[in-house]
Amino acid sequence: MNGAHTQADAAANNHYDKSMNSPAEHIHSLEHAARQAAEVLLAESGLASVAVWARLGSLWQRLHASGPQTDLPLPESLESGVAVATGFGALPLVAGSTRLGWLVWEGEAPACLSQVAALFCGHLEAARLYAEQTLNRLTHDTLLDINRLAGECAALEPFLAQLHQLMARMLDAPHFHMALYDEDSGQVRYPIYIDATGQETPAAEPYAVQPPGSPTVYLMRQGDMLVLGAAQLRSLAKEQGMVLPGHVPAHWMGVPLYAASGAVIGAAVTSRDGRQPFTQREQARFLFIARHIGFALDRVLYRHQVERQVWQRTAELEGVNARLRAEVAERKRAEQFQNVLYRVAELSNTSLSLEAFLAGVHRLLSELVDARNCVVALYDSAANLIHFPYCADAQARLLTPRPPGRGRIERVLHSGRALLIERGSHNPLAHEEADPAPHSWLGVPLYCGNDLLGVLAVQSYDTRTAYTYRDQEVLEYVANNIGTALARVRALEELQVAYNELEQRVRDRTSELDAANAQLEFDSQHDPLTRLPNRTFFAKTLRGAWDAFLHAHGPRFAVLFIDLDRFKLVNDTLGHLAGDHLLHEAGNRIRHCLRHGDFLARLGGDEFAVLLFDVDSLEGCEQIARRIVAEFDRPVILAGREVFTTASLGVVIADREHYRDAEELLRDADHAMYRTKQQGRHGYTLFNHELRLDQADQLALETELRRALEEDGQLVPYFQPFVDACSGRLVGFESLVRWRHPTRGLLCPALFLPIAEESGLITRLDRYMIRAASRQLATWRSEGRVDENITLHINLSSANFHDTGLVEWLETLIDEYALPPSMLHLEVTESALIDVPDTAATVMQRLQARGVRLALDDFGTGYSALSYLHRYRFDVLKIDQSFVFEVDRKEESAAIVRAILALAAALGLDVVAEGVETATQVARLTNMGCAKLQGYYFGRPAPADEIDWARLGTPERMAHA
Repeated sequence: MNGAHTQADAAANNHYDKSMNSPAEHIHSLEHAARQAAEVLLAESGLASVAVWARLGSLWQRLHASGPQTDLPLPESLESGVAVATGFGALPLVAGSTRLGWLVWEGEAPACLSQVAALFCGHLEAARLYAEQTLNRLTHDTLLDINRLAGECAALEPFLAQLHQLMARMLDAPHFHMALYDEDSGQVRYPIYIDATGQETPAAEPYAVQPPGSPTVYLMRQGDMLVLGAAQLRSLAKEQGMVLPGHVPAHWMGVPLYAASGAVIGAAVTSRDGRQPFTQREQARFLFIARHIGFALDRVLYRHQVERQVWQRTAELEGVNARLRAEVAERKRAEQFQNVLYRVAELSNTSLSLEAFLAGVHRLLSELVDARNCVVALYDSAANLIHFPYCADAQARLLTPRPPGRGRIERVLHSGRALLIERGSHNPLAHEEADPAPHSWLGVPLYCGNDLLGVLAVQSYDTRTAYTYRDQEVLEYVANNIGTALARVRALEELQVAYNELEQRVRDRTSELDAANAQLEFDSQHDPLTRLPNRTFFAKTLRGAWDAFLHAHGPRFAVLFIDLDRFKLVNDTLGHLAGDHLLHEAGNRIRHCLRHGDFLARLGGDEFAVLLFDVDSLEGCEQIARRIVAEFDRPVILAGREVFTTASLGVVIADREHYRDAEELLRDADHAMYRTKQQGRHGYTLFNHELRLDQADQLALETELRRALEEDGQLVPYFQPFVDACSGRLVGFESLVRWRHPTRGLLCPALFLPIAEESGLITRLDRYMIRAASRQLATWRSEGRVDENITLHINLSSANFHDTGLVEWLETLIDEYALPPSMLHLEVTESALIDVPDTAATVMQRLQARGVRLALDDFGTGYSALSYLHRYRFDVLKIDQSFVFEVDRKEESAAIVRAILALAAALGLDVVAEGVETATQVARLTNMGCAKLQGYYFGRPAPADEIDWARLGTPERMAHA
């Protein structure tokens, strides 16, 4: 026995030490205790088999069994009182008056049976108490959530939406619905309707409580809880004449919902199928929860009713307030109306002009009526015309005098009465000439005594504005004041006209004399062609500005010296009339770029000068200089032709430290302008005192250039390839001059070519480069790098056309290096053809007769490119890079390139596009049909020893460089 007690106590302690956190852990603990109890009984006696049963809820569950249990009695038979067979035993496990389980065995009962049963009863009682405690806690939490939900939800729908989830904690209710009764309408509606799958389905439409009813309505009328089976439901329906749904559940339970006042406000119903009916505990639990739901629902409904009453009361107060505001607005409108009418009467007694008087009336009228569009029409019977002395219209119409027609104004004049019409009314809006039909139109006649003078009309194009008869009354009263004032204004105007005519005669005579004197003064100080100040006037103004600045009481200023590039060419080519037109247009463009206080003058020929006042730094001068330069990017139409001219500017700013008189400023501005021309024209140069040093440097550079032409190694040809657009194969080079100065480093042509041209060294330089490039070409031929299909392009300046021995010299050079003449392509610019057109034609014919090819460089940028193609014979056209640069971005450039390609194809000329830098340009030019391409995309100019022949020999790499 002591051993049995020890083992039983250990089992109990193990059971109570566990934390019962879930039903699974709870059952596992009971099974463990039952197993220990069975092991104690089997150890203390010779029992053949032992089984331990416990009631969990409404079901019996075997917690443990040892040995064969085939003939052991079952709890159901023991509960029904069936006697235990011989050789078997059964002991009920009871706590107080509650039977918690059974202990059954086969064999003779052991001595420790009662002690083991008592210990296991403690386990079952603890489990029962724990289950009740868990259920009570869950019930308490659920009720708290229902109360909290009723307090948080301001409306019924969100409260009911979460109610079923809370009930599902306490009750297995697969089918659940809630009905609410509305006393005002006498109808029942179902705000919650959950089917057997647990999904919310649309509830039925509200219906009256009159027969035929339903079990739910019967439940609310009876006022007590009903628990019915399927047969009872059918019997009740038959007895009460109810209509049951298509499916009758096996078990049905409903509870009426009561308000705090005791009135029935609805019902909660649940049902389920199966053999297991609702237990007493489930019924009590459902009834308990339903009571709390009724109270919570009553709170929500009451709060909703109170909020509705508050809303209705608020709406009533807002209506009263709106009526009060309307009365206040009406009084204010009446006061405003009286005030406006008084001011209109005052305005009619003033001495204002007719237009000013009507404008004032319009402003006052706009305070009472939507008069944004207002017209005053006066009828002149003598001329049979309708005049419009005042018109303010949103459509910005210009009303001119016209004879009477069939418009709206004429209808008022004919009837002599007011007219109010709207679009779509029985009086449709008539369309007057050049007059868009408004949405609403109101016109009243203007009378002066019994004379009808005209019409005052307002109109609206806005569909939200429609005039009323009240607006008509306002307009008619204003029209009376206008009519009275019209006669007075007309008399004053006639008198004023007479005075004005007399004064005008005096002014005319005086102005004619002043104009004659002013014209004499103007002619002496202005250029007769451009009407700009002349050199005398400019010099006078410049001295005055310098004196004021020198004595520190005048603003700082700057001088701009402007010269038109290639003006002599235009003058000699197109004639003096075209040159005069160009000067006049140039003056207008320069004036357009200046500020209000700046001073522009023509000094003579194609030279202009500008005084820029109020400048503190060169930044402001540069801005205006850039603007002037850019203004000459646009062509000028001369004699029906587009002519492009550019401007070269020199800029100098006044400085007390470096200048003594005004003439020095003009001299330095002129010097800066010539520096611009040396740098390529079409730009500007800011003068600084280093320019004089640069002049000395240019003299030194000229001397060094002469020395460089006498020796080898300084002037080096750089070669830039151009390729076939389709195959990417190398087809030729262009030779470009570079100067490797021993002390200055590598110099670009822009630094020394202008010096060569001005000093006359350009011819020697060209022949030097032609010889060097031809020698290099012969070397490549001997090395097998190029064949006769590779061409060499060399630039030829205009000075060479003055040399009659050019052709013989080229023949000697070709023979010396054994070059096919067709490999040499001499590139000629437009300036060469302009300077010596006749000589150029002769030299070009002789060169072509020897087999040398000619190319027209920078095609499309000059004045007369098409005429050159007609007059001279060329083999190649080179499209200027200014068109290639934007051929993939601007359709204008693409159109020009297409036109050049079409022209070249018609004349049988090859075409080379210069300045190709991007793959998109390559693709666009190839698609257009341009045969040859040149630019940085394929290779930069490089000396002969740095050319990458491996890269040039791979078409794919060249095409995708």
